[in-house]
Amino acid sequence: MLRAALRRLLAIDDPPERTALAFSIGVFIAFSPFLGLHTIMATVLAFLFRLYKIAIYTGTFVNNPFLTLVPILLASYAVGAVLLGRPIRLPAEDLELLKHPDLFSIDYWRELFVQSRDVLVPFAIGGMVLSVVSSAIAYPLTLGFLRARRRKPMENPDGV
Repeated sequence: MLRAALRRLLAIDDPPERTALAFSIGVFIAFSPFLGLHTIMATVLAFLFRLYKIAIYTGTFVNNPFLTLVPILLASYAVGAVLLGRPIRLPAEDLELLKHPDLFSIDYWRELFVQSRDVLVPFAIGGMVLSVVSSAIAYPLTLGFLRARRRKPMENPDGV
């Protein structure tokens, strides 16, 4: 799937700058802390700014549940915790809430909400920092790759 998306990405007629911009916006979305909204955000931005959908989706799916979701979540939390001067390790009471959920108790949910600030604030800040940094790195790398690829004659991917 990724290989097919990359082939389509390389074959589009948009200028490399525009394709690299769409891809880097997708990477920004991939690292953003708005879990569950990534595809919706990519779709809205693609239509709003008339960006090539394959490019923005390819960038967005850098964060996928099979390979990269957990490392991105952990890195987001760690970066945010460091920036806020907090320990990277979760407090014991937060871990206890996660280890022993009482899903049918209103007190559990109330405590989880109160304790979630220890996790959600660092995660949100770290995610936004990683979004900016990753997309800023993705744009020139993608642009350079696309320009080099355009200079090189395209081989037929079907082998015909």
